[in-house]
Amino acid sequence: MYFLVAAIWACMAGFYLVTVVVTALRYRKPNQAPGELPACSVVLPIKGVSEYLEGNLQALADLEPFRGEVLIAIAHDDDPAAPVVRRVIAHCPGRMKLLTGEDKNFINPKLRNVAKAYAAAREDIVLFLDDSVALDPALFSELLLGLKPGIVGVTAAPYGADVKNFFAAIEAASCNGYLFRIQMFLELFGLAAAFGNAFAFRKRDLESAGGLMRLQEGPCEDSAIATALRGTGGRLKLLRSGIRRRIGARSWSDIYLRHLRWASCTKVHDPIVFVVEPLLGGLFFNGAGAYVFSNALSISGVAALALCAAIWYGAEALLHAACGWRLQMISPAGWIARDLLQPVFMICARFARRVVWRGELVEMRRQQI
Repeated sequence: MYFLVAAIWACMAGFYLVTVVVTALRYRKPNQAPGELPACSVVLPIKGVSEYLEGNLQALADLEPFRGEVLIAIAHDDDPAAPVVRRVIAHCPGRMKLLTGEDKNFINPKLRNVAKAYAAAREDIVLFLDDSVALDPALFSELLLGLKPGIVGVTAAPYGADVKNFFAAIEAASCNGYLFRIQMFLELFGLAAAFGNAFAFRKRDLESAGGLMRLQEGPCEDSAIATALRGTGGRLKLLRSGIRRRIGARSWSDIYLRHLRWASCTKVHDPIVFVVEPLLGGLFFNGAGAYVFSNALSISGVAALALCAAIWYGAEALLHAACGWRLQMISPAGWIARDLLQPVFMICARFARRVVWRGELVEMRRQQI
């Protein structure tokens, strides 16, 4: 039994340290290319008012160089975000346009909202954005210019920033210390996921793969678009730089629903990953590692646990330093809470049939298209 646990733990520990090193070596700040950029249609679906919504919209309005259009999609006129959007558009009417309404042909509420903007997009290059991210000119440049021959999509993984409380620190920990480093490693093999936070592609490529309807093959439109575009024979590219996800303050309900949705999407789209994922977290690393070290080094369980925690969280702190991500006093508490809560979210996701996304119920199952 000991040797089996030790072998599994050694594999997982090796994977962890390799992903940390790969991310630290590969990560870099985005570089803005000189000259004119290709025209694009930025599609931004919004539901409800987030803390940084107006600032993120204003950054889009001020983005230079820029050619094309910004299409902002809201499902209902009475959405509280509508006045905020209109206020920003009033200062930049030539670039930004608000579209309201839903396409009832889609089951997914996010797709029902975004469909009208996608259909209205005039440019071949389309950039899907999330209202929680801050897009700067350098990253914008990399997203568009990354669409070279053979590349069907360019995306950027989110890293958590602007953390204001403990629950927000948990979300940042999930993005920075877990999601980001694993995706950076997978990119070496062309296997990185797509992220709706920032995803650029050619409209003609998606149309040749079945159009927007392909995105409702599962509850996670990010995974669905990656599958559809890869099916055309091209490669998905993950930028070596990430995109800043402005988190602000979160509640326990926010964190639970968000992580439940993420885990449920993994269950539906990547069932093998869903089974393996608990072994990649800090709870297994520290728990199994304490058992291994305690026996191998003949030390107490407490001392062995402290040694494992020093390795796990020390490497995470070094990763933050290497990438220039801000460390706060609350950050370590967020790391620990993330690791303790991971199996809770996975168990809940295992039995979840539907989850709440911004007040809407989303079915957690594949659809027949």
